[in-house]
Amino acid sequence: MTTLLEVLDLSVDYGYGADATHAVRNVSFSLEHGEFVGLVGESGSGKSTLGFALTGLSKPPAHIVGGRIQFGSSDIASLGDADLREQRHGGIAMVLQSGMNALNPVRSIRNHFFDIFKAHGHVSRERWSSRAEELVSKVELPTQVLDRFPGELSGGMRQRVSIALALSLEPKLMVFDEPTTALDVLVQHAVMNTIIELQQKEQFTAILISHDLGIVLESAQRVMVMHEGEIVEDGSAHDILNSPKDDYTRMLLSHYADPRADVVELPGFEDRSVRTAAGKPRAAGATHPPTVSSRSRRTDQKAMVVTNVSKVYPPPRRGESPVTAVDDVSFTLEPGEALALVGASGSGKSTIAKLITAVEKPTSGSIRFGDMDVAGLRRSRFRQLHSDVQMVFQDPYAALNPLHTVEYTLTRPVVNFTGLHGQDARRRVLDLLDTVGLSPVEEFAAKLPHQLSGGQRQRVVIARALASNPQMIIADEPVSMLDVSLRAGVLALLEDLREQWGVSLLYITHDLLSARVVTDNIMVLNQGRVVESGNTADVLRNPQDEYTVRLLDAIPNPGRDVA
Repeated sequence: MTTLLEVLDLSVDYGYGADATHAVRNVSFSLEHGEFVGLVGESGSGKSTLGFALTGLSKPPAHIVGGRIQFGSSDIASLGDADLREQRHGGIAMVLQSGMNALNPVRSIRNHFFDIFKAHGHVSRERWSSRAEELVSKVELPTQVLDRFPGELSGGMRQRVSIALALSLEPKLMVFDEPTTALDVLVQHAVMNTIIELQQKEQFTAILISHDLGIVLESAQRVMVMHEGEIVEDGSAHDILNSPKDDYTRMLLSHYADPRADVVELPGFEDRSVRTAAGKPRAAGATHPPTVSSRSRRTDQKAMVVTNVSKVYPPPRRGESPVTAVDDVSFTLEPGEALALVGASGSGKSTIAKLITAVEKPTSGSIRFGDMDVAGLRRSRFRQLHSDVQMVFQDPYAALNPLHTVEYTLTRPVVNFTGLHGQDARRRVLDLLDTVGLSPVEEFAAKLPHQLSGGQRQRVVIARALASNPQMIIADEPVSMLDVSLRAGVLALLEDLREQWGVSLLYITHDLLSARVVTDNIMVLNQGRVVESGNTADVLRNPQDEYTVRLLDAIPNPGRDVA
């Protein structure tokens, strides 16, 4: 193979002078024609900054301060906008992280292709429609999507459209920046299979940027590991898996396990099926349990009882059928229990959360929390329900107001639900910060969300949920957007809170590995129906339904396909 791209001592900074952040530091590597390379690292490692630099898409305050990016006879680092535009056709293309953000919501998919053809002039006008149809077919989409708008497509379909748009310029190098983030495991698996098959068929060189080492090891022939702006390890997928040389690589690998294994242990956790003498699982090596001076374990705990609940939405379009989001679902969440609700996107998980928090009303069935009829709840009693039942949302970045300090964010629910004011409310806020492991508490209380890491933001979201002294917490994908090294801390916190405060936990996720280590029981949802339920370890070790098996098979397993 011949060299397609050569990077020599590349450095990229954000800002200037003493305040500059050195995001990429003296990075050097080369890519061969037809090679599939993974670039893996956690948030802030510099991997996306490097990807944008390679494609000439870096925007201020990011700027290249040194080095070369040699692509053919051109140095990408020194090209102007006009030359970069010429380089796009037959050169370098990039598929961005969010399919929704990468597409114009008011333009049809067909017009997205037409815009590219018009801008570059490489397809004759009479072939625009046939070429667009050919490209969407390559990514296994029906040609009918061309007349749809981005908001009418699923996340996986939008990502496939983004790949097809990148292919329209027939690139020699494609950079995929977190192409499966926020997709469920089944869609993630399908999108990655499409990328792999396209790369093998079209023979372009590919860089897969991801924080998920499991996905990278299953897909790439070669893996580069990035940490604090530097490439700390570069080798074949086989060598990275079986004989990692850097401590950071070994740390990333330690956070992967097969949820079907007899015993599953992750950093910070031991297998929940391994019980202590008291009969309760304990987090292994976790940080000290949260303080509970502000609250004793409640003795008035209530069960959430869901009986034969269905939710049917009106037809999305004239002439189409109604949409059944939840179909005859029944379960009981006992006080202090942790129940996992798992399934792919569209399975009804989040709809159930909306129903049991009275955000929406069921079409049929009953929902009771203690003696409270949630399904028929009047607005005057919403405060009591929401005092007892709180949510932890998926995206810690969107869940917090960027203009409010942590103290202000926590003070509002403290005042609203507990009636505390002034110094009493402030002491309660500081106690909550101590409970979720954010200390020194005075320092964190004064911070704004952008001054916190992803894991710290999620801890603030959990503290806000605890402000009302809830009996039940609904955690909707609470770690899906966090790096692997941060996930264990948040999950251990939820586990400790459940044991120390007696809070019951409804854990909504498509991540069966995290469900295995933090929940007692599990329910598997498919198209709104419960297809399997039982003890978490028993269901995952011996699944009875084909859909559960598909979910398990779609989980990235670094050792499965690397020989």
